[in-house]
Amino acid sequence: MDSAQLLQFLPTMEMISEALAQAGIACHCTVLDAKTVYRGIRLYAAGQPVQEDLLYLLRQPEPDFPGDVCACASVQEIPGLGDRLWCPDITPEELLNFLLAFFAECQQIQYRIDRVVFHNLGLQALCDLGAELLENPVCIHDDWFIMTAMSQGMESIMAPEYVASSSKGFVPRVIVEDFKQDSDYLETYVYRGARIWEGIDGAPSSLYVNLWDATIYQGRLLVIQHNRLFRRRDFLLAEVLAQGAVFLLSRKQLGEPQPYQGMDDIVFHLLQGGQPEPAEINQLLATLHWKQTDQFLCARLKSQQTTAATILEHVLHSDLFQLFPGSYILFNGREQCLVVNLTRKPLSALQLRHLLAPLCRDYCLYAGLSAPVSGLRELNLAYYEAEVALNQAFQMRSEKWIVFFSDCVLSHILNNLPQPLQPWDLISPALRILRRHDLDKGTQYFETFRAYLLQERNIPRAAQTLIIHRTTLLYRLEKIQSLIQVNLDDPEQRLYLLLSFWIWDRIGSQPLPQPGKTGI
Repeated sequence: MDSAQLLQFLPTMEMISEALAQAGIACHCTVLDAKTVYRGIRLYAAGQPVQEDLLYLLRQPEPDFPGDVCACASVQEIPGLGDRLWCPDITPEELLNFLLAFFAECQQIQYRIDRVVFHNLGLQALCDLGAELLENPVCIHDDWFIMTAMSQGMESIMAPEYVASSSKGFVPRVIVEDFKQDSDYLETYVYRGARIWEGIDGAPSSLYVNLWDATIYQGRLLVIQHNRLFRRRDFLLAEVLAQGAVFLLSRKQLGEPQPYQGMDDIVFHLLQGGQPEPAEINQLLATLHWKQTDQFLCARLKSQQTTAATILEHVLHSDLFQLFPGSYILFNGREQCLVVNLTRKPLSALQLRHLLAPLCRDYCLYAGLSAPVSGLRELNLAYYEAEVALNQAFQMRSEKWIVFFSDCVLSHILNNLPQPLQPWDLISPALRILRRHDLDKGTQYFETFRAYLLQERNIPRAAQTLIIHRTTLLYRLEKIQSLIQVNLDDPEQRLYLLLSFWIWDRIGSQPLPQPGKTGI
C-alpha cells in the first residue's frame, strides 16, 4: 500500500461483476485495468458531459457515447475500448437498481471504516469491523509477529500457549511456522498491495497487507481464511483497512495509544480557532499537498429543509469532492463545510457561484461563502464569515441561494450593535432634517440627495436619474446644503451618509422627532 495515496473503498469492474454473479445475475465484462475504481453510477443521456471516473448505464447503444474512454454497463454489449459490463437477462431498470444499491453499500463500508479511524475507536474495533465485513478473522501484528490487535473469535484458531505468552498474543503458530519454512517469505515484505499467502501442511491461507509508514515497515494486517473463501472485493477492503491501521499506529508511542486526531478533527480544530500540534499540521499539509501560507476560502452549505440527514447528503459530499479536487470537505452536523485552496485552484466569485449553483438547485441548499483568507491560521475567520453568510441566506429565504460575506457584512454589523445603540441611532441627522423638510414643505430633497450621492456627485447622471433639469438639481443642492451644513468633500462624511441611507431602507419607517427635538 502506498501511504502517499489515500485509498477509498470504491467499486472496480471486477467487484461489480463478482457481486452480480453472487446475486445469480449472468454478466459479461471487459476490463482493461483491474485497479480502476468508479466514484458513482450515472444514467447516460445523449449529449451530456461525461467523467471518466463514473460508470454510465446505457439503456441502449448511444452513438455519441465515448465508449473508448468511459466505462459503461448495459443489458447488451456496447462497442468501445473502455471497461464494459453487460447483463443480457435483466432489464435496464433492474441493473440500475442493483448498481445503485452496490455503490451505496460500498459508500457505507467506507463511512464505517472512517468512523473507526477518525473517531479513534482503536485497532481492536478496526479488526472487529474488518472481520464483520470480510467474514473471516482479522488481526494486526508488528514486525516481531506480536499481535497488536485481533478480532473477536481469533482465539479459537490460536494455540493456547501463544495467547498466554503475551497480553496481546502472537500470530498463530501454524502460520508463523509456515512463514519461516518458506524461502519466499522474505519477498513478501516488499509488496505494497494486498496479496494471498497460500498455506501448506494444514496452515490456512491468508490475505495480507504490509503496513508501511513511508519507508518503515510496521507490521502486517492478516485476514485468515477460516469461514469462507476470499472474494475479489476483499483485496481492496483489506488495503483500506490497512491504511486505517497505519493512521492509528502513527498515533502510538511505546505501545501506548495517544489521543488520535483524524483529518476531520484537525481541520475542525483549525476552523474553531484552535491550535493543533505541529505534527498534526504537518500531517494535514502533507496529505493534502497544501502549504501553511496558501490562500483559502470557506463555504458552508446546508439543506433548506429541517429533515434528518439522508443518503442525498452523502451523495452531495461525493459531488463536492469531484467539483473541488484538492479541497477539503467536512460533513458536520448536517452541514457541508468546504475549504477551497485558492492557491492550488484559483477561482473567482463568479466561478464559485457557477460551480455551486447547480448543487444548490438540485439538493435544495443554501450556501454561505467567506472572503479569501491568507494561511491556515485564518481559517477560523473564514469559517465564521461563511456562517454569517449562510445565516443571511436562511433569513432572506429568497431565490438567492448563494450568499457571500461581502454581500451581508453591513447587515451583520447592523445586527450586532453594542447596547444601548439601535440602528436608528446610527443614521445621520442630515437625513432626518431632509425628510422632515420634505414632509413639512412638500419638497423632494431626501431622494434628490440620495441620487446625488449614489451617482458620486455627478450632476448630469444625477439629473438623468431624477428626470429633472440640471438647473433644478443645482437649485435643490444649494437648498440642501444650506439645511444640513455637511462637508461633502470629506470622503468619510459621504460614506457615513450613504451608510445612513442604507440603514434607513432596511429598518423601515420610524417616527420622526418633532421639530426642536432632533438633537441637532
